[in-house]
Amino acid sequence: MRLRYLATAEPGLRWLRSYYKSNPQLNRDAMLGSLKKAEQMLRDFPESGETFEDFLRVREYHVGGTPFSLLYTIADDCVWIIDVRDTRGQRSADVLRRFMRELHVKFERD
Repeated sequence: MRLRYLATAEPGLRWLRSYYKSNPQLNRDAMLGSLKKAEQMLRDFPESGETFEDFLRVREYHVGGTPFSLLYTIADDCVWIIDVRDTRGQRSADVLRRFMRELHVKFERD
């Protein structure tokens, strides 16, 4: 299955990069390896993430060894990464609600 990052994931990706850049004691290479493993897991087993809060079509998959997770949905044989979330409390509920409205319009699904 394909995996694509949506524009809505860009702020989360920037925060992840900034977090590891500003904390040089953390192992950036290990984080990148864990992120690649998470991406491959979602390609191979797209439903492996847990349902995220009250969003029935949004799943969350934790990036091992980091405080980050990938929020995603599955449509048209593709895993769409909606956000890279800092699990220490930086939730993305408003972005998800907006995205779900756009997804509904685009794919005409409930």
